[in-house]
Amino acid sequence: MKALSGDPSGLLPARTLRFAGKPEGSGPEGRRYQVMTARRSGGCAVFSLEGVDSAEAAKELVGARVFVSPGDLPPLEDGEYFVSDLVGCAVEAAGAGRIGSVAEVVPGPAHDWLAIRRDGEGGEVLLPLVSEFVREVDTPGRRIVVTPPEGWPDEG
Repeated sequence: MKALSGDPSGLLPARTLRFAGKPEGSGPEGRRYQVMTARRSGGCAVFSLEGVDSAEAAKELVGARVFVSPGDLPPLEDGEYFVSDLVGCAVEAAGAGRIGSVAEVVPGPAHDWLAIRRDGEGGEVLLPLVSEFVREVDTPGRRIVVTPPEGWPDEG
């Protein structure tokens, strides 16, 4: 399993995995598996799961999305957050008011992007999820304060 964070070591304490959303719409939708063993292999976490004891059984899981309970993950440090906690947060420009809300976080090769559903004008715009533009992330308050680059989002 490849971690969205790029570092699979935080997934290794998981005791239960939930699988969902195979691309072809078949398979283990919502099924939970108990973790027997977990180890890191390169950039991935590799799990041995109870009840998955053959190549045929494992094949059914290929292509599914895997979910880990937040309670199974190590505690977050200051300034850290789960990507899923950003979705739905209000996005405000520092000193200029609300822009919209986070529709999704789009992974990128160098950094992730906030897909922001704009208020009023509609549509979505992308903003790099980097400290240069994202000044404050307040997940309990469901708000993100940004200082977008000059001309954003009208240039391009």
